[in-house]
Amino acid sequence: MPEWKEEVRKRLAGMNLRPEREAEIVDEVSTDLQDRFAALQTDGRNEGQVFKEVLAELDARDLAAELRESEPSYRAPLPEGAPAGGNWISDLLQDLRYAARMLRKSPGFTVVAALTLALGIGANTAVFTIVNTFLLNPLPVSKISELVAVNTTSAKKTAQSGDLQPLSFENLRDLIGMTHSFSSFSGHSSPMAVTMTVNRSPRRVFLELVTANYFETLGLHPYMGRFFLAGEDVVPGASPVVVIGYSAWQNRFGGASDILGRTIRINDTPFTIIGVGPKGFKGVYAVFGPDMWVPTMMAAQVLPAQQKDALSDRTIPVFTGIGRLRPGVTMAEAQAEMKIAGTALAKEYPDANQDQSVVLRTLTEAAFGPERQTVVMGSSLLMAIVGIVLLIACSNVANLLLARASARRQEIAVRMALGAGPGRLLRQLLTESVLLGLLGGVFGLFLAYEGCQLLMALRPAEYAQNLADLKMNGNVYAFAFVVAILAGIIFGIAPSLRSSRTSVSEALKEETHSVGRSRRRVTLANALLAGQVAVSLLLLVVAALFLRSIEREYTIDPGFQTKHLALFELYPGQAGYNEVRTKQFYKDVRERVGSVPGISSVTWASNLPLWGHKETGITIEGREQRTKSEAISSVVNTVDLDYFSTLGIPFREGRDFTQDDRDISEPVAIINETMAARYWPGQDALGKRLELPGGKDFLKVIGVVKTADYGSLGEPPQPCVYIPLRQNYSDEMILYIRTAGDPSTVLTTVQSGIHDIDPGLPIDDIRTGTKVINQALWWAQIGVGLLGVFGLLALGLASVGLYGIMAYSVSRRRREIGLRMALGAGPGSVALLVLRQGMTLVLAGAGIGIALALLAGRGLSRFLYGVSGVDPVSIGGATLVLAGVAFLACYLPARSASRVDPLVALREG
Repeated sequence: MPEWKEEVRKRLAGMNLRPEREAEIVDEVSTDLQDRFAALQTDGRNEGQVFKEVLAELDARDLAAELRESEPSYRAPLPEGAPAGGNWISDLLQDLRYAARMLRKSPGFTVVAALTLALGIGANTAVFTIVNTFLLNPLPVSKISELVAVNTTSAKKTAQSGDLQPLSFENLRDLIGMTHSFSSFSGHSSPMAVTMTVNRSPRRVFLELVTANYFETLGLHPYMGRFFLAGEDVVPGASPVVVIGYSAWQNRFGGASDILGRTIRINDTPFTIIGVGPKGFKGVYAVFGPDMWVPTMMAAQVLPAQQKDALSDRTIPVFTGIGRLRPGVTMAEAQAEMKIAGTALAKEYPDANQDQSVVLRTLTEAAFGPERQTVVMGSSLLMAIVGIVLLIACSNVANLLLARASARRQEIAVRMALGAGPGRLLRQLLTESVLLGLLGGVFGLFLAYEGCQLLMALRPAEYAQNLADLKMNGNVYAFAFVVAILAGIIFGIAPSLRSSRTSVSEALKEETHSVGRSRRRVTLANALLAGQVAVSLLLLVVAALFLRSIEREYTIDPGFQTKHLALFELYPGQAGYNEVRTKQFYKDVRERVGSVPGISSVTWASNLPLWGHKETGITIEGREQRTKSEAISSVVNTVDLDYFSTLGIPFREGRDFTQDDRDISEPVAIINETMAARYWPGQDALGKRLELPGGKDFLKVIGVVKTADYGSLGEPPQPCVYIPLRQNYSDEMILYIRTAGDPSTVLTTVQSGIHDIDPGLPIDDIRTGTKVINQALWWAQIGVGLLGVFGLLALGLASVGLYGIMAYSVSRRRREIGLRMALGAGPGSVALLVLRQGMTLVLAGAGIGIALALLAGRGLSRFLYGVSGVDPVSIGGATLVLAGVAFLACYLPARSASRVDPLVALREG
């Protein structure tokens, strides 16, 4: 062996190289030396000098790094004395470095694949953010599993019936003293609208009355300042202090650092700010929360006139109890104790508590009330849909990897020839896929964040600050991380398995590069594409069904006319008005607004449309002996003259309220036809009498009107009692106006007229009738919008995948296409051949998708209004949209195939 070869081998001896690799380097040096020796005649040097230069260059090379790059399975020699065996951490880092280099070498593939995954992962993360905010972690309180909500209901009903009522303050206080299942027991009211005045600028905010230990029971700590002291919740009216929410501090006070100690006026009463609530806490309702909290002893200062005596009147239910279970006490044990306490209250105070039962629910359940099941079902549906979108994205990337694998067959074969086993190759290829998934996850998080910001921007402006904020916390980031890794495994497993089983002998032969296994790869890709088309059609049909459903909801007759209608919420009582001044204010506003050109009628009412106030315990004359467990419930609305004509509610019989229906005349009422039919079936309801809860006199029925929707659009008919404002004083009313044309043209004029009467009265909640309907359907609109976006996203991903596989198929068949055209096939016939291949996949997937849509429609039919789950318009429309987009995705590669030059194609083949 020549001397120079021995010298090279000495230098390679410590590298722990395989014999094959060592021979490659020796041959490489030999070739280099021969080239340099051939040039000696021109540069004047001798062979010894050249040999020394080559050895110096060899010593300067980092052979270990070169080997790791060309062969990731290479492992550097262990230091002397090191234990045998590999280091999995170093192996992983090595695999990651190599994977990063491979992705960097194919930037086009990496960008397309990462963005495709980002769409799927972003959609999943955005929906999970909604689920995490409202279902998994709805309230930022301590140990929520220990907290229960306490309400009352009829003894014959349960919490699941949805007929839950608040507790009176007296009952709440008695229950605190009668029970021992709780380490802490507190109470709170529902959020109520009040007038807050800061620097003579009034605005409407929402407030809750709470017991002094409310925050302690929830396990909360103030962000700034303090919460209420026990002594501040003892004497009525003695402690005008307020804790504001963190969001209100930021949005309404600009996050002022000197907020503590400031004085604000709430309903014309000065209150001192003593604390700021914890960040992210907006009360114990998952969706809507207050801006601030005041002690229960300030009830008379913030409650409307009808509830001013809430602290002393056991018949006025205002509060919901919250208890924290003692260690070792179960929910069932606490419920049994509450049942005993409720029975004791019924015996001691039968007038207020007869046949009433105390009911416990978990605080998580109470956060949603009767809508929890709908929220769970809707969230589950959205999670299933975005899961399908992610599978489509993974399928697309899997197809990309299958196409890319053909270009790497020789690389993989060389690595296997050098000793890399199938398991080692599989690990490396999966590492590349997972790294690609993580890259898609990073982009997906950005898309999810932007999507959540868009959703929050779509919240109704009137109370956007009081709605829950979507929270992208650690749970969301962990979810995105796990989904990214799973996606990398899902889309990478099949291509990796196929690549790791590459035949070395076939891959190293050029002629077998384009045949052999390609047909099986295309078959797998075709199966994935057919599945994409099927699930895309399924999602489009689901979106179309709900879109048709919400369109039908817009055609629902709510029982009143919304066109040319406008509403202004006004609270004169909160501005310090007494009864005399309030009545005069109502009269002045009617006269001033009624004289505005373009306004045809004006009236007052206590209820907003679709926000009806319901009362339980109505007594029908002649039926007083019925048990109170069957107490009559009804919507109760206090209205002024011309209310029914302003809203377009027709009379079925009887008369309207008149000027003569005053507080000195016989008490009267108007009922709807549902109440008349339910309690006086087959009789004339006119002249019958009923008594409202807490009322002193029976009311004579003087009219029957058409039943309207009082709580939601399309609701089951429910009773309603209308009572005249002139006999039933209220210091909180809604001004209704009907205009001859578009109501938006007179809103500013009306607002200015009210401001002229009293500039200190806030008028920041103005709604048109159309806006009322839009707000009632807001959640449905958001849901349908998300379904539509995800359906179109799925269709887009499937179409891109279809285009990609067809374009890849055309590129693989260029020689075949060139041969066909050389033998006489025209461009049209070639295009038709490719188009037929693609549309066959589409038709197969569409058939499967229609079958899936029919099954899904039957399951979703109970959530649809006025639309069948197998609605042919929805299915047909979705199919046409999919077919049109898919045809375009197939047509472009077909057109490209028809333009192939036969000579060029045959030469390339």
